[in-house]
Amino acid sequence: MSDRFQKGFNAHQHGLLRTLYGELVPRLEYIRVRPGWHRLVDEMFAQLGRLPDRRGLRVARVETRNAGVLAIETTGLAAGAEDMIASTKEAARTTCEHCGKPARLVVKVSAPFIELGDRLLCVDCAHMFHKEIAHDHG
Repeated sequence: MSDRFQKGFNAHQHGLLRTLYGELVPRLEYIRVRPGWHRLVDEMFAQLGRLPDRRGLRVARVETRNAGVLAIETTGLAAGAEDMIASTKEAARTTCEHCGKPARLVVKVSAPFIELGDRLLCVDCAHMFHKEIAHDHG
């Protein structure tokens, strides 16, 4: 079984981000977050895109590093960008990586087919994720 909650936007979603926010958005392979955090990332780009001096700012990478840890790398400067990025990272620490609801649990997984098994999940997604893994190993 492959991980149905893989990291990343698909090409269509990435194209929409690029249409809305232009060069502020990194290449597709440099946005690696699960579906529950897509809204957070989109909102961050929307906020950064409204900064008056954002022309030199670029987001180089957005990715999940560990359960609940969102890493955002940028180049260039824009007044207010650091606060917006910090706010996005903070929101990720309390948001389910799978569905976007408030998160409650860190699920640790050591299944070889699951990329970076540790997840920050809500109760419902944690239950479904455990069932999915048990089914595949059962």
